[in-house]
Amino acid sequence: MEHSVLPYFLVFLTTLQSSDGTHSPYKVGLLLNSEDRIESDAIERFADFTISNSPKSNVTLQLSTRQFSDRSNLSLLKAICSLIEDDVVAIMSTSDSTLTAVQSDLIGQFQIPFMAARATNPFTQTEKNLEVRLSPSDIHQSEAIFALLKEFRWNTFSILSSADTYGIRCTVQLQKLASQDSDFTFKDIQHFSVNKNLSLPSSEKLFTKELKVFKTSLVKVIVLSSQGRFAKRIFSEAKEMGLMGEDYVWITTDGITARPDFLTYNSGSYLSYYQGIFGTAPFYGKGNSNYNEMQDAYVVSGGNSADLTMSSVKISFGLNVLQTSLSQLGTCIDRSTLSKIHCSKKNSWADGRTLYNSIQENLLAMEMRDVAGVKRYPAYDIMNFKPNGFERAGFWTYETGIIDSFGQDVSWINRQDLVYSGGKVKAPLGIGSTLRGYHLRIGVLHWPPIALFTDSPYCKKHTTLPSCWEGWNPEIIARLALDLNFTYEYVQPADGLYSRLDKEKQTWGGIFGGLIDRDMDLSIALAITPERSQYIDFTYPFFEDSLVMAMYPNLESTEPSSNMFFFLEPFELSVWGTIVILVIVIAVLTNFFSKFSPFGSYGEKIHAMQTCPCRKCAKRRQYKKLARCRFVDTKKYDCMVEKVEEFDDFNDLSFYNSTWLIGTGFVLQGTDVLPTSPSGRLLLFTWWLFMMILTAMYTANLTTNLTIEAPGTTVDSLDKLLKQSYYKWVSPKDRYMVASMRDSDIKEHQEVYEGFDFVNTTEEAVEKVKGGQHVWIGSRGDMGYAFKDDCTKYIAITNNLQNIWALGMPSNAPYAEVINRQFITYREEGFFTMVFDKWNGGQLCPVASESIGSDTTFTPIMLVGLFIILMGGVLWAFVTSLFEFLTVAYFDSKENGQSLYRCLCSRISLKKTRNHK
Repeated sequence: MEHSVLPYFLVFLTTLQSSDGTHSPYKVGLLLNSEDRIESDAIERFADFTISNSPKSNVTLQLSTRQFSDRSNLSLLKAICSLIEDDVVAIMSTSDSTLTAVQSDLIGQFQIPFMAARATNPFTQTEKNLEVRLSPSDIHQSEAIFALLKEFRWNTFSILSSADTYGIRCTVQLQKLASQDSDFTFKDIQHFSVNKNLSLPSSEKLFTKELKVFKTSLVKVIVLSSQGRFAKRIFSEAKEMGLMGEDYVWITTDGITARPDFLTYNSGSYLSYYQGIFGTAPFYGKGNSNYNEMQDAYVVSGGNSADLTMSSVKISFGLNVLQTSLSQLGTCIDRSTLSKIHCSKKNSWADGRTLYNSIQENLLAMEMRDVAGVKRYPAYDIMNFKPNGFERAGFWTYETGIIDSFGQDVSWINRQDLVYSGGKVKAPLGIGSTLRGYHLRIGVLHWPPIALFTDSPYCKKHTTLPSCWEGWNPEIIARLALDLNFTYEYVQPADGLYSRLDKEKQTWGGIFGGLIDRDMDLSIALAITPERSQYIDFTYPFFEDSLVMAMYPNLESTEPSSNMFFFLEPFELSVWGTIVILVIVIAVLTNFFSKFSPFGSYGEKIHAMQTCPCRKCAKRRQYKKLARCRFVDTKKYDCMVEKVEEFDDFNDLSFYNSTWLIGTGFVLQGTDVLPTSPSGRLLLFTWWLFMMILTAMYTANLTTNLTIEAPGTTVDSLDKLLKQSYYKWVSPKDRYMVASMRDSDIKEHQEVYEGFDFVNTTEEAVEKVKGGQHVWIGSRGDMGYAFKDDCTKYIAITNNLQNIWALGMPSNAPYAEVINRQFITYREEGFFTMVFDKWNGGQLCPVASESIGSDTTFTPIMLVGLFIILMGGVLWAFVTSLFEFLTVAYFDSKENGQSLYRCLCSRISLKKTRNHK
């Protein structure tokens, strides 16, 4: 259970029940360390004050104190046996977790409740031993420290701990928390023996071996987890090594923070370089009003306020809890059997468990809620060392996280009331700003323009010298070394490759393998991939690359197209099918509007025939009725010659003629028969507009198709590269772009990879391209450099493959954060762009003038806009037709005296309209 003492202050200051004085005092054992007399005396004095000034009750306590040496187990055993044989009902101790575990095992045999004031080991408290822990566990302390690291964004930290259960437990828990948060990494972890002889003179360096690791590290945040007695010596040696400067951050656990007396000198003062240390300590109320009232009462009684340490306050709190439990139990427990318990007999107290259970219940009731009744424990104070010692800067609780002393959730990194190492008031970054003292091995290969080796007799003997390498990567590294103050040398992999996987041994070679094996500290530019990121780390990216094809114009090839249906290539087959369907649909609509519209020649005659009262028209109507069709020939001929000789334009825009009219529009031709109705003319206009645009697109694309194989034309996509037969394609070996095509799931990429004609160097690839029959496929950076002075080439960038470049580093390299921070500055300055343009000729050369252009096979999706225009014209033709009927119906109603609706229905149904005039 996790506890504090805040509610106790309220009980301490409140008078409860008057004592009747009928019971003898209950003896309470107190184990104190004789090796720490100052702390022990303070605890005993404040414990006596607590008992003599405790709230009046039917129970009184009597303190029974025993001293022991933490250097002697026999001394501890004698002290415990003496207390047990003194008939104590409980034993209290202020020892650390390690010693508390021993005490708990010894006392637990006799079933006497054992109250540990300072122990924080979560695994020592067991019901079997009847141990009651008055401080929160180390698990929560690690959570409080981790919350402090997150608050200041100290995402990389080191740990120095004692090689005992206390120190290792904190280390393990912090490692666990860091591994669960992808933003955090822990670098250096050092353990020191707890058997170091601190009495040796300062000239004897006890912690130099461990501290040297931090001296050579870029990580400036160090968590120190140990008992307080080691702190002064550690900080003294760290000061001599320059580890207490303003760039450093030290965070201590409660073993030190709760015992600041270990840091004082004979005069009780502190050294100035302690300022800025942060730490955690179990929350015990220091600083609140109730604590201050208790402190004032103690001072008035003649006590020293310095006696109110965490340990003494915890013991005082435990006494109060014990008194409350004994008062509640009353006669339920039998003290008489205590006199029968002896160490030699190893018998136990029958009522010990009853008292233990009552203590636990009272702890739960008093401790788990604050004055406002809000659950807030476990809780830890966040301490900051200032000129007068550790002062509370805020606190951490399991529910609220880290907050300031006023209970506010504020940004700690911007607080002005905190002090950091060197007396600074601005939070340090927690990591070094330079690489001074570092010598880095840079993995490199001759790969223009990324890196170029100077082929001179001197450099052939000194291949590692920075002066023998140039290119845009060496230029970046040279400035980085100047700005971060480190030295370096270049290292070439023995196999001469960037990366190579030995599938049998499952080991990597090349520069990539050198980084994995830490034979190299940094590399020239590598492409970032998910697979590589599993093995190594990368700096911030500084260049985005894409797939590029480079070729010289084919000025001699006259190879004809092998496609006998080349004239269909401008459109996909689905487009051609759509055009045929549209011809039929528009022809049907043209025929429909011609016969249905009242302004069409056919529509006018049908209306005349339906309304004319003559005998001839009556016969025609009868014939039409018998034919059961509205749109039929209006004459019946007995003589075939008469039928042939007489012209009848009723069938001028039949479906047959309409199909011919619409079909000829595709070749920009027409017929003598045209629609006369507005709706029919609007439909035909829309169709002509559609065909005009479509024909222009077809003509332009066909022209490109006919000339793309002609002299001076180019290939500008992988798809066209695969379809043509003149060009072959080439690439130097061991190029990331080529490997990406090999591993790609896209069929087109795999086909291109299978057709590669590989060469060894960039220069060989350039010569192949200049031969006129090869296309070089590779990265934009390679092409820009290789052809920067020759713009007679043609370069086409494709977006099928892209990659991002960065410098490679071994996993968890300590200098990663420093380099990344510098790279951000370079990117803001435009340094990377300037260097790239310098070595790659700036922008890529434009397309050569001999190239006519790029053809595009149109798909239905690309022609959606054109189809929308046509469909809009069709819809508008229907709307126009409706207006036509409304117009004629209006005039019919004026002439016949019928309603507009009746006339409209008559017109639409082609029935005779009666005249009511």
